[in-house]
Amino acid sequence: MKTIKTKLFFIFTIFMVALVACGIFLNSIFLESYYIYKNKNTLASINKKISSEYINDKENSYEYIDMVESIDNVSTIITDNDMSIEYNSGRQKRTDNNDKRLSKEIKQYILDNESKLSKKEIYYIEDKNKAQTNKLVFISKMSNGGYVILRKPVKNIHDSVVIANEFYIFSALIVILIGGIFILIFSKRVTKPIVEMSNVAENICNLEFDRRVEINSKDEIGKLGESINKISEKLCVSINELKNDVERRKQLVRDMSHELKTPLGIIKGYAEGLKYGVVDDKEKVDKYCSVLVEECDRMDKLVRELLEHSIMESGNVEMNITCFEIREFISKVVQRFGSIFTEKKITFDLLCINDCLVKADRNMIEKAVNNFITNAINHIGGRKFIQLIVEEKENKVEISVFNTGNHIPDKDIARVWDVYYKVDKSRTREYGGHGIGLSIVKLIAKLHNGSTKVKNVDEGVIFSIEVPKAHSKK
Repeated sequence: MKTIKTKLFFIFTIFMVALVACGIFLNSIFLESYYIYKNKNTLASINKKISSEYINDKENSYEYIDMVESIDNVSTIITDNDMSIEYNSGRQKRTDNNDKRLSKEIKQYILDNESKLSKKEIYYIEDKNKAQTNKLVFISKMSNGGYVILRKPVKNIHDSVVIANEFYIFSALIVILIGGIFILIFSKRVTKPIVEMSNVAENICNLEFDRRVEINSKDEIGKLGESINKISEKLCVSINELKNDVERRKQLVRDMSHELKTPLGIIKGYAEGLKYGVVDDKEKVDKYCSVLVEECDRMDKLVRELLEHSIMESGNVEMNITCFEIREFISKVVQRFGSIFTEKKITFDLLCINDCLVKADRNMIEKAVNNFITNAINHIGGRKFIQLIVEEKENKVEISVFNTGNHIPDKDIARVWDVYYKVDKSRTREYGGHGIGLSIVKLIAKLHNGSTKVKNVDEGVIFSIEVPKAHSKK
């Protein structure tokens, strides 16, 4: 499998080779024409100045012609209308001392193109033997009928093209070599985070979430790395939650089986006793029947609590949100436990300094307070004291229930809100609990966008729920 680094190197090499080939092709086709074109423009510019000055001021034109010859290597011949030479810069002679004969080649070319010269200047390449350099000849006709003949040496264009292409290839090889080294270094830097992201993605596919992409840039690659890290984190959390949820449901099935096993066993035993006439007097039969009814009520309560928990957990529950005063509401709820407090010799205290408003479902909040107080009664100890505290916060109202008794072990603190979880399983049947009450309180808090807390304090434990605060009864 080709790596990105290898692909980048091959792409760069192919691009450079194509660039060189394109350059050689363009040189071979257009360089000669372009070279001639540039020289033609130079000669045309020189001719324009000579033609205008020679007729009006010959002496100044001679100075310009001499300068052009020394700088641009352009020789100048000026003739009259009979094609007799008046000035030849190439021989450094003038008029009366000059050989007035024009070369047959140039003279013949002028005669052959007389019609063209009357309209515009003409050009041609004057071929020489191998020992001499070819010349570009420029001929134009002046307004007085004379001719300006400019000649500029031009190198063998074909040889120049070959030399240019050879140099171009040599330069390209150096560029490819240097560029190849650069592209290897650059591609390694570019592909390193990509390879790392690929490895992390492969780990994610294997459900391994301990590795993260190292972010060293803020470009698109860096953002991609951040996205992969976020995906990894969210997948890790989601999968762990899913595993925990599956484990909780497995535990729920086990706990339900355990909870139902005892009452079903009792019901079966007492029913068989009645069936086979183990008891015959009416008093014992009534006792057996009372036990059967009691166990059926226990199972009915268990099923109703489980159904209530399931509905709340699914979120498909209709909530009747209203604003109400919490102190009066709490007082009415607590009154129902008066006889139990008296019977069990429990001291109860309600601490609600400010009568604040809450915005919540009354029935659900009542259920939460009932479950907190019931839990406190079932786990009361020490001096048997329960205190319900209502505390107003910025946007929340916190309802807390404290009871004296044993602390919750640290290993159980986080799990007390789990359905069917009981710190002291041996006391379950003693007070009739099933370990669902606190879990329902947590779901009630969640439905109200609130939270729950549990904390070991001096002499006992305190459970809390936060619900939304209302600023008015509207």
